[in-house]
Amino acid sequence: MISRLMPIGTRTKPCLLIIALTVFIDIAVYTRPIQASPNLQTAQSSLFLPLISNNPSTETPQMGWQLNLQEQQLATLFVNDPEQHRQNPTRQDILSHVARARAEDMAERNYFSHTDPDGHEANFLVEQADYQLPDYYPNNGNNIESIGLNFTTAAAAWQAWKDSPGHRVHVLGEDPFYAEQTDYGFGYAERADRRYWVVITATH
Repeated sequence: MISRLMPIGTRTKPCLLIIALTVFIDIAVYTRPIQASPNLQTAQSSLFLPLISNNPSTETPQMGWQLNLQEQQLATLFVNDPEQHRQNPTRQDILSHVARARAEDMAERNYFSHTDPDGHEANFLVEQADYQLPDYYPNNGNNIESIGLNFTTAAAAWQAWKDSPGHRVHVLGEDPFYAEQTDYGFGYAERADRRYWVVITATH
């Protein structure tokens, strides 16, 4: 399968100009989210990642959230990767609930995008589930979520995120903005031959 990347954007602090340019290059190449399901004969693997930004701007799950096998595998890779910059990453039930719901929603409603058909993005969805994000995060933006499509294993999805300069900054916490997002949740769902992978990292 062919991996295709679609970053959302960068923040504009001067100290992060190099990171901003790196992600901007990805943006210039991949600018349109996939809205329809891939053809079963030509399905491709794709990734989306969150926006770094300092601009202000469902129901609460029960605790004790149970991960499925693919989510457990992603969590193990995330926590144990020797390049992980986050200190003491902690699985958080609300984020796990939202990540699973995101994967299932894309599978059920047949789209692949950070914005759901109702116009909602990850920041809005986690706050609706009673996880309070920092005030400077946009209310309905995405500072916390990366997604992947059609990777057959957790290891393949994880490696694809790591192989993309923009995505690895998020999943490995290579930027201080992401490194402080020590709470995390993973989601996985599939329909037919479509496989949806979601990682959400956040901080209060």
